[in-house]
Order: sequence, then C-alpha cells, then structure tokens
Amino acid sequence: MELNWFEDFMELAAVRNFSTAAAARHVTQPAFSRRIRALENWIGTELIDRSSYPVKLTGAGETFLESSRELMREIYRVRDECRQQARAGIEAVTFSALHTIALSIFPDLLTAMEARTGPFITRMHATDFYDCVESLALGRCDIAFCYSHELGPPVLQTGQFASKVIRIDPFYLVSKADQQGKPVIDPATWPRDRDLPLVAYSSDCFLGKVQTQLMLDMQKTGLSFRVTYENSMSEAVKRMILAGKGVGWLPESAADREVERNELCLIDSKSVALSVLAIRKQGVGSAALERFWSNLREL
Repeated sequence: MELNWFEDFMELAAVRNFSTAAAARHVTQPAFSRRIRALENWIGTELIDRSSYPVKLTGAGETFLESSRELMREIYRVRDECRQQARAGIEAVTFSALHTIALSIFPDLLTAMEARTGPFITRMHATDFYDCVESLALGRCDIAFCYSHELGPPVLQTGQFASKVIRIDPFYLVSKADQQGKPVIDPATWPRDRDLPLVAYSSDCFLGKVQTQLMLDMQKTGLSFRVTYENSMSEAVKRMILAGKGVGWLPESAADREVERNELCLIDSKSVALSVLAIRKQGVGSAALERFWSNLREL
C-alpha cells in the first residue's frame, strides 16, 4: 500500500472522472487506473462504481473517503511535527487523555509547567478511557491522564506503572440557569410523577459509569430520568445542558466558567470527587519525559 493511492483516490472522489484526476496527479490514465485498482485490491472491495458517468463512490468508497482524509491529515501533521523536532533538536512528550482533561485541565497544567521548567514540544491524543489506557500500555504515549474513582473502571496504578494524583475534579449535577441565576430544571421541585430530562454520558465511557451509580442513588429518592441526549464528551453534554435539554453531571473543570457567569448552576449539594491521575510506565524515558515527570506536582 502506498500513500499515493490515498491521494489518487481522494482526487478521483473530488472530480469523479479518471482522465481529469490522472491529469491532476500528473500520471497517465492507465497508470492512474492501475493505482486505484491496487488500492481496491488492498482494501478488499470496490470503492468506485465505474458503471455510471461520472463515476460514483460505492458505499464502501464513501466510508473509506472520510477515513482516508482523516488519516492523511494525521500523517502530514506527524511528518511536520517530526521535521519541527529535527530542526529544534528537542524531543516531544506525547500524551493521551480523556477529552475533558485534554480540553479543560491540560492547557493550564502545561502553561504552569513551562513557567517553571521552560518549553516542551507536546503531542496530545484526546480519546476515551479505554483507548487512553491502551495507548499507555502499548507505548503509544509517554503519559496518560485519566480520571479515577471507585464508581468507575479500574485504572493502571501498580506494577509496571507509576502514577501521580495531580488534581481533584468534583463531578456534580447542574442545570441551565435562568436570568435570576436559578435552575431552569430543579430536581428538588420536580414532580415525582414526571421523568427528569437528563443530558447523559454514554454508558460505556468512564463518566457514564460514574453517572449510572449517581442516577441509582437519586432514583432511591423517587426521581426517575428520561434521557434526552447522549454523548461521551463533557463539552458536548455541557452545550446541550446550556441549550435547556435537561440536567446533567459535569466535572468542575468543564463547568466552572459557566457557573461563574451564572449560565449554569449546581442543583445538588453532593458531588463525587474524581481524582485526576497522571500515569506512566516504570523505567527511564527520554530526557524531555523525565524533565516533565519530575516537575509534575502531586497533590
């Protein structure tokens, strides 16, 4: 498989004509057609419907097109990063983190770190809990940032891994606030014969598992829930709560700005304290990794 095949395919998908695409790629049409066929053989199915004019993508071709665009963007991004590192002579530190941590915690953490130790070249992969842990275990990242709580799935903290608790991030129930700063939806006054609308986390993500237990606790008080929207990312959950689609649980790091602006308000005095863990493999890493880790402050 060659990268040229991906670029050939994307050009053909754009113009829907073999001769035009071949000219744009500066190859003869027969050579271009052979490369498209080679890509299809590698995939194992036809990507182009050649029975129509202009040509069309098959169902598999439509699926592959979006994935190939993302893949090529990532390949070129990594290439540019490697070139930058080579010019600077500085090693990068690679991270995996849950989306909330990557968006709401890591930028300030990195800024504070660099103020003490000098700049780092960093690469962040924002992903879900299981992929985050797998990336660390397989060596695809240097440090993983995850939440940890007894209500969620277990986190790697022993054996071949070392960890630091770098922050506590309360996880609480919020509602959109009205003009007086009061909750638009308040469980305390909600009729017990009506389901409480909930903007929920996907049940298979870390925060979804914590949310499930919190829902069970609230149901013991007579409340029932009706899921109006579901997503695995706190930012998406927050935006739907702000749109008035229901109540929902958010980490403090994701909601503090909106709470300060009276756009969101807390509607349950109880919260769950999520530990923010930094985890790495035992052993000696690159100079950049060791500098980052040794200066990473633990609670």
